[in-house]
Amino acid sequence: MLEEIPHVAFKKTQELYIEVMDFQTLGKKLKTSTNHNPFEIHRIDFYLILVVTKNSYTHFLDFHFYELSEGSSLFISKNQIQRFSNTITNAKGYGLLFNTDFLNKHYFLSDKLRLNRVFNYHIESPLIHQKEQGAHHFLDIIKNLYEEYQSSHSFGKSEILGSLLNVLLLKAERTKDRRTKVEINQYWLDVFSRIKELLEIEYVTTRNSRNYAHLLNISYKFLNDIVKKLTGKTAKVFIDAYVTIEIKRYLVTTPLSIKEISHKTGFDEPGNMIAFFKKNTNTTPLKFRQR
Repeated sequence: MLEEIPHVAFKKTQELYIEVMDFQTLGKKLKTSTNHNPFEIHRIDFYLILVVTKNSYTHFLDFHFYELSEGSSLFISKNQIQRFSNTITNAKGYGLLFNTDFLNKHYFLSDKLRLNRVFNYHIESPLIHQKEQGAHHFLDIIKNLYEEYQSSHSFGKSEILGSLLNVLLLKAERTKDRRTKVEINQYWLDVFSRIKELLEIEYVTTRNSRNYAHLLNISYKFLNDIVKKLTGKTAKVFIDAYVTIEIKRYLVTTPLSIKEISHKTGFDEPGNMIAFFKKNTNTTPLKFRQR
């Protein structure tokens, strides 16, 4: 029987809402964790960035394995499910953990440039390789973040860490912008963020894309156009994919029955949820859980 895995919350240290560790320290901390097993699937309630500086590392995130080589960075958003690999100490690199409080306090460019891509795994891959960044890679920034975090000087520490994180995130956003083959309007990204935030709240109530257009006070055509431009999917397909991921997360992180999961994800009858899941994954919920 699976044991239910709660959200793993961020534990602040040094009165900061950010933590920066090298892989050796991170590996030791993972092995001594008492409230959950980091090497088994769990859901996080904070943001996590993994950067490899030497050798390679493979990380499991939302049912995909991501290969990080030298200079690669993986941006993990809160509420995603993941698990670490025991091989993390075979590579060299850094792990950055921070919560929404730190992001809201220090991301002073948020009005000009919101983080619509870096932590938005619905639009594109959360993995960035060094070759995509070229000479503008942020390995030096990550080292400066680590050195500042380790510094014994407390004066201005939070502000300096916030400023360095700003630069890292902006460089990541720039890389994502260069990666896109078509020009993307910032307003599209803002609207898409509103769609995603509403979906996270309302998906249990409705999966009808026209209802979301009504709730957002925009036309159905505009909603569908935005989602299709940014994800390559129609609004209906995108919403169905989101619900499918949520069902998968319940299946692998809780001992809940199929009937209980069906109600938690907005289905009146288990049979309807099973049919929906099979249509979108070509397998049944039970077979997926067993696998």
